[in-house]
This record gives sequence, C-alpha cells and structure tokens, in this order.
Amino acid sequence: MVRAIFNPTVNYKPLPPTEDQLRNIFKKYDTNNDNKLSREELKKAFDYLGALIPGFRADRGLHHADANKDGYVNEREMDELVKYAVRVGFTVKA
Repeated sequence: MVRAIFNPTVNYKPLPPTEDQLRNIFKKYDTNNDNKLSREELKKAFDYLGALIPGFRADRGLHHADANKDGYVNEREMDELVKYAVRVGFTVKA
C-alpha cells in the first residue's frame, strides 16, 4: 500500500473560487452598498481575484454584463458577470 506524503516544500495552490464564491466576492466589492458594481468596484474585485490587468477585466466584465448600458452591474446582471469571469478562467467547474 502506498501512502501519500505531504511535502511542505511544494507550493500547493488553492483551488479557484466556485461560481457562488465569485458572486459573493463581487458583492463584497460593492463598497457603497448601492447593490450595483461600478467600474472601479469591478476593478478592485478583479484585482483581488488576481487579474493581471484588472482595469481591462472590469471593462470587459461591464461590456458582457451591463445589459441596460448604465455603466453598472446590478443584481439582475450579476449572473452574466459571473459567467464572464468563469469563461476567462476565474473559477473551476463544480
């Protein structure tokens, strides 16, 4: 029988967030509690998620999710933002 050995010298990476965790992360960055995400709030959220160019990801997230083109992602548009984040690699499939 082979036993698995934990090797503390190996850097184990945590799994990316799930879709529900992504939704909660985005909601956490609604810093003014207006139930919608501005470009700056999205930029901070994508920075937290590890985006190399968070401003670009915020712009693209708005482009994909902002159905009414008001410059914000509201609660109804949040699913499209999460789908975008999943599509570009910020989560794992459950």
